[in-house]
Amino acid sequence: MQKRITEDERKRLFQKWGIALNSKRRRLQLMSQLWTDPKNMNHVTESAAIVAKLVKFAEQGQALKGNFGLSFITPPQKSRSFSWRNNRTSLI
Repeated sequence: MQKRITEDERKRLFQKWGIALNSKRRRLQLMSQLWTDPKNMNHVTESAAIVAKLVKFAEQGQALKGNFGLSFITPPQKSRSFSWRNNRTSLI
């Protein structure tokens, strides 16, 4: 987080989310407050903007698949070209 946003931006972010600047574990407190109110669209939008900025998603314009190497497609099954040999031995 320290490399992604400046110190002034961090301070404004903590104050906006109600986190005291002299408290300990400010980043953990911020993380626990993100996505806590899914019915409030402003909260969801702000949470998404913070996460996007931290992972540089908004700046690069890349898909999440490119950033994290995620793939939701199952790998193809390997077909055995000599599967008939296994069946032949069971018939004998």
